[in-house]
Amino acid sequence: MNEVGVSAELIDARTLLPFDINHSIVESLKNTNRLLIVDEDVPGGASAFILQQIVEEQKGYFYLDSKPVTLTAKAHRPAYGTDGDYFSKPSIEDIFDAAYGIMHEANPTDFPEIY
Repeated sequence: MNEVGVSAELIDARTLLPFDINHSIVESLKNTNRLLIVDEDVPGGASAFILQQIVEEQKGYFYLDSKPVTLTAKAHRPAYGTDGDYFSKPSIEDIFDAAYGIMHEANPTDFPEIY
């Protein structure tokens, strides 16, 4: 992503209970002012819980300059085997597109739409 002028801070939330007891994500929001949650679960699963914890419980909305975005697995039952993972879970291309989309929304001049 550095090639297109986008940098990111990556935080791996290893547990949901307890969740981010040191508020590392909110500390990151103070630097980046943007939030992309990537989750291998279906929409409304763990990503919804994570978003709720960051925005509501930890008051992360104070530091957001853009709407928070969740990127999850597809809303269907994945196929059996490892091939199903490729088509149902977020790929590196999906993550790039979501992160770039956040930057395009914030600054379309510096981050023009990619076709």
